[in-house]
Amino acid sequence: MKYRFFSLVLLTLAFFVSCVDHDDFDFTGTVVDYELCNGVSEMGYAIALSSPDSIGGNYVTRENEQYSNVVVVFGSDRMLKSKSKVSGRIYLDPYHSKSECSYHYTDNNVPEAVFTKLKVH
Repeated sequence: MKYRFFSLVLLTLAFFVSCVDHDDFDFTGTVVDYELCNGVSEMGYAIALSSPDSIGGNYVTRENEQYSNVVVVFGSDRMLKSKSKVSGRIYLDPYHSKSECSYHYTDNNVPEAVFTKLKVH
C-alpha cells in the first residue's frame, strides 16, 4: 500500500513537471542568417521580425549586413533559407543556446526563442 501511494505521488508529480506552459506569441519576419547549435541538423535562425516590432535586438550577419528587431529562433522542423518569409508562433527562452547547444555566439546580443509553430511563405 505504501509503495502504491508513493508511486502514484511520483507519477502525478512527473505529469505536472512535464506540462510546461510556454507563453508563446504570433510572429512574422524574414530569415537573415543562421547560427549553428549542434551542427547542421540543429540550427538557430536569425529572423528580422516585422511583427511584433519591439522585442528583438541589433544583429550583424556573416555578410556584414545590419538588421534591427532580430531574434534567434531554435527548434525548426526544417532547414530555412536566407531571405525566406516566415510566420507562426514562438516563445522567448533566454538560455536556450546555453542549455541545448554546443556552439555559443557572444558577438550578437539578441533574444533567443523557440518555434512552437512555423509556416514558410
